[in-house]
Amino acid sequence: MKIGALTCLLFFSSAAGAQTVYTFADFVNVGGDTLKQKYDNAAAQGRQGNTDAFWIAYEMSGRMNVRINSADGIDVVQRNNPERAAMFLLVRKSDSTIEKLRIVDLSREITVHDRKVYWLGKPNSDESAGLLLGIARTSPSTQVRKDAVFWIGLEISRQAGDELEKLASADPEVEVQKQVVFALSLRNSDESIPSLIRIAKEHANPVVRRQAIFWLGQKRDPRVLDFFEQLLKK
Repeated sequence: MKIGALTCLLFFSSAAGAQTVYTFADFVNVGGDTLKQKYDNAAAQGRQGNTDAFWIAYEMSGRMNVRINSADGIDVVQRNNPERAAMFLLVRKSDSTIEKLRIVDLSREITVHDRKVYWLGKPNSDESAGLLLGIARTSPSTQVRKDAVFWIGLEISRQAGDELEKLASADPEVEVQKQVVFALSLRNSDESIPSLIRIAKEHANPVVRRQAIFWLGQKRDPRVLDFFEQLLKK
């Protein structure tokens, strides 16, 4: 999955026919000392509205993508500047359940139809990771948990990497556990490789263990070679 899939248009049909259109200038700025506090304040305001759901959104911390291509002793480093992107959470009015996660490209003109957007600003990566981890742990929706896990994998926060590994065993569904393994593979090697090796060795489910082995196989690192050598000796 790539941020190239970002969309700048969130469109939902209105049963009444006429639509209210919101641009970035119309977003409701929400106050609070922490991201969690802002989120709770936004949810309280949204529940006072007259639509069945509303958006809570914030700008995500940019992460520099670095790729090194090595051939014939020559290393070529490619750096991609992070795009300005926002996390949009569609929240159901009746019970504050998060129905969807969407990533929106802030460098483009944003138009939101019918549903207000409550804007939380730009929190630091630790706060964003904390919010997403809460969603990944508690959402009743498998897809929402999978989406949250994926974006945790891209957060620069060290907390994100530390907590992801725990989710590989804590979540009751294998599909989410496999998504956790994939998200871990997106982390830098010093974080991801030890976690993936532990999962490959110790996870209770052989499907998840195979997933960890697969993603380890995509990495060029002496620790991975040592692991595979030990695996072949068994």
